[in-house]
Amino acid sequence: MGHLLQKKNGAVFFVDILGFAALTQNKIDLDDKDYAAWNIPGHLGKHDNQLLAATILVEFRKILLDFQASFPSVTIAQLSDCAFVWSENIRDVIIVACNLMRKCVKEGILCRGGLSCGEIIETSQNNNIGRLILGEAVSNAARLEQCGAKGMRIMMNDEVPRALHDYDEKFYNRMEVLFQPFENPLDYKIYDELKWYYIPDMNENMPELRNVDKNYMIDATCERIKLAGHLRLHPKFSWNAKNSEGQNQLISSIRFIAANEKTIFNIHHWFDWSNLVEKRSDATFKKMIARVDRESQQAMLHEKTIYFPEPE
Repeated sequence: MGHLLQKKNGAVFFVDILGFAALTQNKIDLDDKDYAAWNIPGHLGKHDNQLLAATILVEFRKILLDFQASFPSVTIAQLSDCAFVWSENIRDVIIVACNLMRKCVKEGILCRGGLSCGEIIETSQNNNIGRLILGEAVSNAARLEQCGAKGMRIMMNDEVPRALHDYDEKFYNRMEVLFQPFENPLDYKIYDELKWYYIPDMNENMPELRNVDKNYMIDATCERIKLAGHLRLHPKFSWNAKNSEGQNQLISSIRFIAANEKTIFNIHHWFDWSNLVEKRSDATFKKMIARVDRESQQAMLHEKTIYFPEPE
């Protein structure tokens, strides 16, 4: 059967839905609002944890299928509440990884990822039970996702920037500023991260982020704040906030996604949230979206820094 295997070098992205084990093991007490947020139909009978879990997996699978259709150069395999994305095309794996994380937030799915480059061994053809994948890059991607960092990060090893540079130097130059280290407050270790949440759309023809104009910086910051607002206010994340671990994952995500820092763009805003709200609703969420849009229109450039207006 060895002739069915092939070895290659490329990138592997591993993504895992956070809190899913607690949900399926009935460690989270749900109520009608949790089910209503996901529009679970009544014809399925009594609603329970397993039904919500199945609904989330269906949405997750739809997201994966959409990316597979849009990026034929990559292979995607779902394993229940996690998935592998891999290809020799390192650029496309990175694009899918960043945009998939953003899509998951907007669809109500809390997840975390690991990204690695190196050797991949895979089956050479599709079959009805999916593709087999293993190798050093695969193991590293899964290990990075579970390294201990909280929240919706994409953890990576230090080989990723160099591998992308060698594969597509032009694309690397456009987005290399998104490769940043951070100190994990849990163990004070320095980890490498791909800051996917800083831009509204990762694509092959994106502008060089070190030289974008004022409007791009404002629009990108607005979208970043809105992502944090999804996690903080949208009803789909209410079940995640019903145990301490889920709260930690949400709060961590909100803090670094909404952070008022100048790592990527020289911009100052007042939406650096660090907490959850007790009552989530579509109305509150929409009000936040409108406020961000309104205040971004009043942003001013002063001494090379863009300032959002101070709230009254």
